[in-house]
Amino acid sequence: MADADGQYTFRHDPTGGGALADLGSHALATAEFLLGPIARVMGGGVTTISEQPDGKRGRRAIEVGDIGRAFLRFENGTSRSIEGNWLATGRKMQHDFEVYCSKGALYFNQERFNELHNYATDPRGFRWIDATPNHAPYGSFCVALGHQIGFNDLKSIEVAGNARAIAGQRTETFSFQKGLRIQHRVESIQRSSACASWVDV
Repeated sequence: MADADGQYTFRHDPTGGGALADLGSHALATAEFLLGPIARVMGGGVTTISEQPDGKRGRRAIEVGDIGRAFLRFENGTSRSIEGNWLATGRKMQHDFEVYCSKGALYFNQERFNELHNYATDPRGFRWIDATPNHAPYGSFCVALGHQIGFNDLKSIEVAGNARAIAGQRTETFSFQKGLRIQHRVESIQRSSACASWVDV
């Protein structure tokens, strides 16, 4: 996506919402999962690559932001910032979060998703926590320590969760209803960008 000579794709269609909707939607879902409902947003986008080849020997204008950012305020009073960036050169599958609290912090990066960094104030310092068979459903894929599950394993876990939810055996964490809720947050950020002010969601 960062290549100005890369071909125009469906992701560049204005109805798709650009990097904010494509990548930022995942950041919004993670934010609400970790911190609760979002109450207000203020955001904006930047279009750095203005046109790309259309596959027909011509070029087509890019009408969506390839970088989208937003400030979020939550119902519980906390705040957060997010970014969706198609131009993050060198990143392969980056989706990370950092949460800072009065007694500690957490850091996670999806490019190394078998690891979680936990900071405690006593004793001070980050601890690196590896996923192990004790962290379900890791043990269904790797019975020994240090082997790590992969992205395809994550997809298997998601499909199994969806199948159990359809069968009524469990409630799926991210339902269609929650997906629609996140889409409404994306649209609120787009409205905020258009009026250059905070928007209630």
